[in-house]
Amino acid sequence: MSEKGNAIWTPDGLVDLSGAATRDRVELRKGLTEWFRQFADVAAHFQLGLYCAKCKADLVGKNNDADKVYTVACQCREFVGTNRDYQPPAKVN
Repeated sequence: MSEKGNAIWTPDGLVDLSGAATRDRVELRKGLTEWFRQFADVAAHFQLGLYCAKCKADLVGKNNDADKVYTVACQCREFVGTNRDYQPPAKVN
């Protein structure tokens, strides 16, 4: 991955600004996306984490419950899936 500060989280996932090799993008079906989402709550409670055996790095997600797309990434892959509970922002009159 890039040096600290050379990446940015976008609605479409992590973008590496350093020009280095990009991660493989893995699109998840809804059930797997929801598993990652639910695991985030369980992992925080029990102080657990997920680890990628391929690149030897932790999986990290920077998501909000209101996001349309969820992303979890390690150094070699980015796992992306839709939020089944996504609601478009309400219009304010």
